[in-house]
Amino acid sequence: MHLILSEAEHNLLEILVQNSRYTPAIIGKLLGKSRNWVSRTIKSLVKNGIIRSYTTIMDPAQVEIARDTILFMKSNPREQEVSKKVLQIEELESLDGVAGDFSLIGFFRFDSQGAFEDLLDRVDRVVASSGSGKYNLVQVLTTYKKNRFKIVPRESKGSSLSSREMEVLRIIRRQKPTSEKPFPLTQEAIGRQLTPPMRQPTVSKILEKLTIKRAIVGYSIDIDFRLIGLPVKFFVRMKVLPGTASETAQSLVDMDEVWDLYRTSEDYSLLATVRTGSIDSFNNFLRKLYENECVLDSESYISLEEWFIPVN
Repeated sequence: MHLILSEAEHNLLEILVQNSRYTPAIIGKLLGKSRNWVSRTIKSLVKNGIIRSYTTIMDPAQVEIARDTILFMKSNPREQEVSKKVLQIEELESLDGVAGDFSLIGFFRFDSQGAFEDLLDRVDRVVASSGSGKYNLVQVLTTYKKNRFKIVPRESKGSSLSSREMEVLRIIRRQKPTSEKPFPLTQEAIGRQLTPPMRQPTVSKILEKLTIKRAIVGYSIDIDFRLIGLPVKFFVRMKVLPGTASETAQSLVDMDEVWDLYRTSEDYSLLATVRTGSIDSFNNFLRKLYENECVLDSESYISLEEWFIPVN
């Protein structure tokens, strides 16, 4: 069901996309609404399935559980079981049906080389069942932007995260809201889920450290982006002049249309997820893209279907 939101609800969702941990009081001040209105509206948006999950955006270079790999896969449009099988893979972060040389693009997370090899085996089995046999699993080398949050690559990864810090990140990575619990987990609630439990002040210190380390880049929500005026989604692969990938990426992260930006192991070394309000807006994006003389060529895949991945 595609609901029509009021202007105030639309603006509320845009704020939550930028920071889902703003308090109702802060959001109320930004919108010129009361704290009670914000709380009631969030509860309604959760009840109607509009706010589908609360997400924590992490730097994959700092957090093992946030590492990404990308699946480009060709399947016959009549083979509906293929997408269903991909959706059953536990590590799946997102899946889109696209038009072009491939028909599916999926993003997966993994936390070790062994986990990646196990994921590859399962992808092999799904591809074998499709009958097409054409796929490409692409390694992500660097993440420059995720969910519109900029990630600054570092020469040094700094100190490794403690087991307690990793446990906190696993708890807050994705949270499914309910009518009974429509808001993000409080620090007290996070502490109760830890083993052994932890008091709120200690959880607060851990979250502060993770933010200072930039392991946590930001907080957002998972929604149908059509609701905030962004119905068009493309994946754009870019070939750039040798030696200019990092420089080109830095020019792309400031473009509002770019929601995700990765450097990959492919000849087309940059991959961007682009969201716009219309095809014309996307064409304008491409024109701006080619103003950069380092961009030699690009391949674009329009998303025909974007699946919601339920919270495990």
